[in-house]
Amino acid sequence: MKPKSFVFFDLDGTLLNDKSKVEPEVIKALEKMQANGHIPFIATGRSPLEIQFVLDSTPINSFIALNGQYIVYQGKEVYRSSIPRETLVRLKQATKERDFALSFYTANKIRTTKQTTALNEAYAFIHAPVPLIDSSLHLREEILMALILSTNKAKDAYFKEHFPELSFYRNTPYSIDTIPRGNSKATGITELMKKMALEGLPTYAFGDGSNDIEMLEHVDYSIAMGNGLPILKEQASYTTSDNTKGGIIEGLSYFNLI
Repeated sequence: MKPKSFVFFDLDGTLLNDKSKVEPEVIKALEKMQANGHIPFIATGRSPLEIQFVLDSTPINSFIALNGQYIVYQGKEVYRSSIPRETLVRLKQATKERDFALSFYTANKIRTTKQTTALNEAYAFIHAPVPLIDSSLHLREEILMALILSTNKAKDAYFKEHFPELSFYRNTPYSIDTIPRGNSKATGITELMKKMALEGLPTYAFGDGSNDIEMLEHVDYSIAMGNGLPILKEQASYTTSDNTKGGIIEGLSYFNLI
């Protein structure tokens, strides 16, 4: 049976609370939404490994991970995109020269180049384990996303200037999501709809951060969290309450999805 709509949820600052958990009442709302014929999707910068606890605790079994780089619909992979190896070699050298760690993300693995304070702080921030060290993973396996571990925002401009082929999203004080330029959660949605031959199906999205901008611009109905960036609220169809104050349920109710 054809779904009535797809509904995309960012995780950190959106679907998750301040402990990186999904509240029981939000899980019930997702179940009701799905029973009404609307398909929930995770749309996140996190890797599949880092969202498994959400898949296990909610009715969600579809996701756009790694900022649009890897897509699974109802348990089956439908799309992936990787970063060219030569770009990763240059990026690793640039982070090494600045004493930054660099994490590599495959579809089922996360490894990092070195231990740093920013590395530990970044993964603690999202309540995730610190990756093992393997500084040559990018030479052996397909890397879908990289993560620059840095608290020095003054250095961000260097990467944007010297790696025009990449997009950089600073989503935490400790890290920068890094993917091929032109890719985003929005392009992930486009690929999903094309692969599943569902162009024209209504789409909704909830988000709060810089890597949600393109997604909220792209969907039919955009919901900015009350704790989100001002630019998201300016462009959103609706601004709901904070993620810790019932914002998800409020937004779903506003659009009659539950």
